[in-house]
Amino acid sequence: MSVLVKLIIAGVFLLANAFHIQGVEQSRHLQCWHCSSDTVGAEDFCDVTFQEDSIPQDFIRERNINLLRSCNSTINSDHEKAVCRKTVEEANGKYVTKRFCYYTNKSDPLELCNVTSPEKNVRRIFCEDCTTDRCNSAEHLMGIMIVTILMPLLAFV
Repeated sequence: MSVLVKLIIAGVFLLANAFHIQGVEQSRHLQCWHCSSDTVGAEDFCDVTFQEDSIPQDFIRERNINLLRSCNSTINSDHEKAVCRKTVEEANGKYVTKRFCYYTNKSDPLELCNVTSPEKNVRRIFCEDCTTDRCNSAEHLMGIMIVTILMPLLAFV
């Protein structure tokens, strides 16, 4: 009888391995918003404040897009982690808010986002990485961003 039980258990493990069945924690990926305020049609919902209720459904259907992305790295590295990132950058006098999946080193602190520099001729005003689903809507940081954007203007005046 114990040989039969061992064979059944071994069979279950073999089937699980064959179908790549993994634990819930291993197979689940971080969900992040993916949009840019400089995309035509997205400026009303993907600005400094994310307006999920204002996303036009015809916009999504017409472009066949999904604003909520599953962040799954193809590298499968033991050294990287997926984060949801939100940035506000200024280029040529225009402010652009972007939300997307980003991959960083597991050892890097989330605050590193504000230290790294963007492309040439772009000034980063705000950057935040976070690690919970849909966290890059970052509505709670609107006050900080407004102060960051308005401080140079107030100092000038």
